[in-house]
Amino acid sequence: MPDIFDEVSEDLRADQARSVLSRYGKLIVAAMVLTLIAVGIGEWWNQTKSADHDKVAMQFLTAQKAATSKLPPKDVTQQLADIADTGPAGYQVLARLQLAAAEWDGGQHEKAIAEWDSVSQDSKAPQLLRDLATLNSVQHQVDSGNAQALKERLAPLISGGSRWRPLAEQVTALLDLRLGRTSEAKAIMKSLADDTQAPQGIRQMAQDILITLGDDGAGPHG
Repeated sequence: MPDIFDEVSEDLRADQARSVLSRYGKLIVAAMVLTLIAVGIGEWWNQTKSADHDKVAMQFLTAQKAATSKLPPKDVTQQLADIADTGPAGYQVLARLQLAAAEWDGGQHEKAIAEWDSVSQDSKAPQLLRDLATLNSVQHQVDSGNAQALKERLAPLISGGSRWRPLAEQVTALLDLRLGRTSEAKAIMKSLADDTQAPQGIRQMAQDILITLGDDGAGPHG
């Protein structure tokens, strides 16, 4: 017969995990989107300094801004789909990523996941954006997908020195919480909070999550 205290402890861990996922999941998505704009657009703008590419860049920025507004226009997904179909190679991938985000926001969750997974498996897409697609796909399944399988998808981003490593580690910690591995999750967050190579926003979020988990992560975080 299960020990009643074990059952209570398991329930508390589950509540704790749901609390952290609910509170910080959307913030992690926001961090990905902001980094996509800063890194993705910047890199292709520098690599493709032609009038045609500048025009497509502006079209993408306009569609991306519309997609993330409070009341996106009905044709925004079509705008992004057009760029994904006919734009220069780099912008096609960026548009596919943003199209998946728009589909997710529109309630088409399976379609969005399929689009992110398609980009992540596209050998012609830049590795930077393939990794971002993987991260987006996993993060959007963090509270519902197979936690262990999702962790395995993130492992190459962590071990391979991906630009997205800090975000991948953060999502991995959330998956550990789902699996009841609170000590492993705390260890990852403590490491992130002290990681001088991680963006300050990620370090601060790691510290905030530690506090939510009942651990102030005492130590230098400057």
